[in-house]
Amino acid sequence: MSVSYTLKESFAGFRRNRAASLITVFTVSISLLLLGVFAIITMNFAGFVEQIRSRVDLEVFLDTDINERQQEEMNDILTSIPGVDEVVFVSKEDAAKIFERDFGESFDDILEDNPLPQSFRLSIREGYTTSDSVAVIAGRVEKLQLVESVHYRKQLLELIDRRARAFTVATLFIGIMLALSAVILVANTIRLTIYAKRHIIRTMKLVGATPMFIRAPFLIEGVFHGMLGGIIASLLIEIVFSFFIQPLSEDLLVSIHVSWSFYALLVLGGCLLGLLGSLISIGRFLKEALVQPN
Repeated sequence: MSVSYTLKESFAGFRRNRAASLITVFTVSISLLLLGVFAIITMNFAGFVEQIRSRVDLEVFLDTDINERQQEEMNDILTSIPGVDEVVFVSKEDAAKIFERDFGESFDDILEDNPLPQSFRLSIREGYTTSDSVAVIAGRVEKLQLVESVHYRKQLLELIDRRARAFTVATLFIGIMLALSAVILVANTIRLTIYAKRHIIRTMKLVGATPMFIRAPFLIEGVFHGMLGGIIASLLIEIVFSFFIQPLSEDLLVSIHVSWSFYALLVLGGCLLGLLGSLISIGRFLKEALVQPN
């Protein structure tokens, strides 16, 4: 099979059947546009959830005041616990300032002594911010000497985990349905292009052309359709993102971004979508339509 002939026939088919080809490219573009927007929402929601989780710190309260040497030893022990990213010591004076900042009152106006305990604030490393992982870290910290109690927003983390799991299941189901719908829609559209060439295909089959020889131009044409559809979908998403979503996200103080690698994957997905659609269409056509009389 000649490669030059296959490529020539692929692009010649695009020129000969412009209407069907444009419909195919348009179908791929709309399918990828829906999938791309859905993927952006899913990825940025995951990042938004991770941002909320990263703000949950562990407050480790001590049962007695410690000196500088004990503070350094305690800091080393806490830092060595897997999942702990940063350790900050909060003295009694610092705790009093935080209380005054949050509640607008000073202990000096009410009490003679500062009753707030010394504590450590632990930041959790990325990848350990789920409720189960934080619970394990809190359990290890509670067993240490000099530790009176450990506090963190446990209910918030559990709520986030439940909502994130539900969102993941829902997005997985919707994503699969969108992908299958896109493949079927593109396959049926490409089938119209192939049907327009049914006489040429039947003649090629009658003169002994192999199935691969018949399929190859349509497969390459399908990949080309998909690539054009991916480029158009990427341009549409970039326009919508730049002029509508990004300004809105800045006003709402929400970080939403789209990387260039995402657009590359979208174009690659378009090529794959066109290839799958062509494979399904030409396979069904060769098995069914060619054996039927004209």
